[in-house]
Amino acid sequence: MRWTCVGASDRLYEALPRIAELAPDVLACDLRLADGHVLALLQRLSTRPRPRLLLLSSLVDDPLLFEALAAGAQGYWVDAGASAGLVEALTACQGGQAPMSPALARQTLETLGLPRSELLLAHNVAASQDLAPAVPGDIKGLARCEQHLLTLVAQGLLIEEIAQRWQLQVSEIARRLADIYTLLQRRLALRRPQAAGGAVSMKL
Repeated sequence: MRWTCVGASDRLYEALPRIAELAPDVLACDLRLADGHVLALLQRLSTRPRPRLLLLSSLVDDPLLFEALAAGAQGYWVDAGASAGLVEALTACQGGQAPMSPALARQTLETLGLPRSELLLAHNVAASQDLAPAVPGDIKGLARCEQHLLTLVAQGLLIEEIAQRWQLQVSEIARRLADIYTLLQRRLALRRPQAAGGAVSMKL
């Protein structure tokens, strides 16, 4: 897939009308700047239709990364000093797929109040199809297969390794991780912190 940058801004007050005007498919936004952060942008976009948001971070375990994903971002890309992987990250974000680090998986389980599954059970191919609620009676919460998935990611397994164990496509595992972020966002929506104002660097 070929991507085109249709606009850019480093000021929040300039960015908001341009987002509405340009209607990009994906909004790529720096996670942390000296004079602001992405939570301010997410707060202001929460009351209007918005593009999918890809976070750009230099650290996969930056504490602000989990906050932004829980507040509404759809995915992230770790900038290691080169553009390698950015196109793939944009395409995955647009297609409803997302990555997740072990630290993010552990934070997600903790935030949702769930323990890790038994590893032997989580590794079993049947675990991928266990649709029973992770919390009995909570039909709107995580399914046990999603709890198993978070357990494996928290343990340090790569998406490709999980796909092989569960006999699924890598894209399916990435889609399930994106669904977990969506559920996390719904659960935390009522207690979402109010972001302070600030400038946000972003790429459209």
